[in-house]
Amino acid sequence: MIEYIPPHIYRNNHVNTITASSTFRKVYAQRVSKRLRKESESVVLELENNIRLQGFSSIPKNKHSHKKPLVMMLHGWLGCADSVYLLPLATALYDQGCNIFRLNFRDHGHTQYLNEGLFHSCRLEEILQATANVQNRIPHSNFYIIGHSLGGNFALRIGAHANENKLNINKIFSICPVMNPENALNKTDSMLKIYSKYYLNRWKKMLQIKHQFFPDRYDLKNIKRQKNLNEMTENLLLRHTEFNSLQEYLAGYSVTGDRLKTLTVNSDVFVAEDDPVIPAKDHENLYPSEYLNIHLTQYGGHCGYMNGLFNLNWIDNKIINQLND
Repeated sequence: MIEYIPPHIYRNNHVNTITASSTFRKVYAQRVSKRLRKESESVVLELENNIRLQGFSSIPKNKHSHKKPLVMMLHGWLGCADSVYLLPLATALYDQGCNIFRLNFRDHGHTQYLNEGLFHSCRLEEILQATANVQNRIPHSNFYIIGHSLGGNFALRIGAHANENKLNINKIFSICPVMNPENALNKTDSMLKIYSKYYLNRWKKMLQIKHQFFPDRYDLKNIKRQKNLNEMTENLLLRHTEFNSLQEYLAGYSVTGDRLKTLTVNSDVFVAEDDPVIPAKDHENLYPSEYLNIHLTQYGGHCGYMNGLFNLNWIDNKIINQLND
């Protein structure tokens, strides 16, 4: 177990988790990232089968940027490229000269109009294509991927399919990743109402926007009727995807068992024992690959690791230090 000893107030996992996404934290993230966002270019990646994904490319304005690392950042479910947990770290790395690409998953970050098909967590192929596109379009020295929550799950799956997709990734950082989706979904639906209500409402808002662009495909009344995440997930999957059951879908993006047996990228996975969203014990069922390094902390909450409201959090500093080694 590695040491993250936060101030006493953040030793409460709910305080750590909720504060990390609070209005105060958002104000801080927006303030420190002002230059990064101003110097970012919106890019729409044209992928196979007419799939389009949007991201933000930030390349330092100097002639040596091609000699600097490229960092691709993946947000969590219902987050976006401007999520509060991404911006401070992205800014710090950009200020050090790194090339940054912040990818939006399908339907996230107000991109519902780009694709008629619905986002789901098994859409790994398009994320692999997007990764290859980013790797090839931005000249760089080393290539790193940083993923939070569901983004951490995608990052590990990218690492497990890196060889067959000719991806040259130096290291992956996976922060509080979804490991066993069935356990995570059950925990989310049974945890404090503040979390389950938050996720359900955000998902419904995302789908309401999707309905505006594709009114004949998505039934808004049906969406509004759903009362919990389990019910909502199953209902949407059976209506709009190829999956025959909720269990089949959840198993499709699990990284437990032998799913990481083909991992060929050094991957640091950060798991907080007190994570109120992701069952921490699921890390015990990850394949014991020589490329996989589990970093277990007593505290941290879900993508929290707070040290204070207006500074980089512990996990940000940990990653920055590793990239500078």
